[in-house]
Amino acid sequence: MGFIAGVILGIAVGLAIIVGLVRSENSRSKRRSDLATIIAAFARMTVEDSRKLLPPEYYPSWVTFSQLQKLSLNWLNTHLTKIWPYVNEAASELIKASAEPVLEQYRPMILSSLKFSKFTLGTVAPQFTGVSIIENGESGITMELEMNWDGNPSIVLDIKTRVGLALPVQMQNDLNIYCIL
Repeated sequence: MGFIAGVILGIAVGLAIIVGLVRSENSRSKRRSDLATIIAAFARMTVEDSRKLLPPEYYPSWVTFSQLQKLSLNWLNTHLTKIWPYVNEAASELIKASAEPVLEQYRPMILSSLKFSKFTLGTVAPQFTGVSIIENGESGITMELEMNWDGNPSIVLDIKTRVGLALPVQMQNDLNIYCIL
C-alpha cells in the first residue's frame, strides 16, 4: 500500500513540477513578446510622433529638430558604392566579433553554442538622401545625414544543442534601415 501511495505521490509531484515549468515559460514568453511589440512600436516612431508625445517645453537643451535639405549627394553615394565591398568585409567581421560574445553570454543552458557560420552585409551600399547643418552658436556646427539602406545581408546563425543537434538559422528577408546620423 505504501509503494502505491509513493508512486502516486511521485507522479503528482512530477506533474506539478512540469505544469509549473510550462506556466513559467509561457509567462516569460508572453513578457518577451510584449516587450518586442513595444520596441517595434518605438522603432516605427517618426519625429512627428515624438513631438506629439512630448511637448517642446520638456525637451532637453541639446535636442533640436532640423529641416533636412534634399541636396544632391550623388558624389558621396558613388564613392560609398565603390568602397562598399571593403566596408562590408570589415564591418561584417567587426559585428560578428562583437555579437558572438554577447550571444554566448545570454545563451540558454540547453544550447552548447551560438556562432555565425556566415555574416555579410550584402552587396547593396547605403544611400545618403539628405543633409542638415545646425549651427550651435559658439559650440560649433552639427551635421546630420539622412541615410536609407535596403540591404541584402546573408546571415546564418549556427545553433548547437547539448544533445548534439545542429540548427542553422538563416535570415530570409531583406534588411531595410532608415536613420539620421
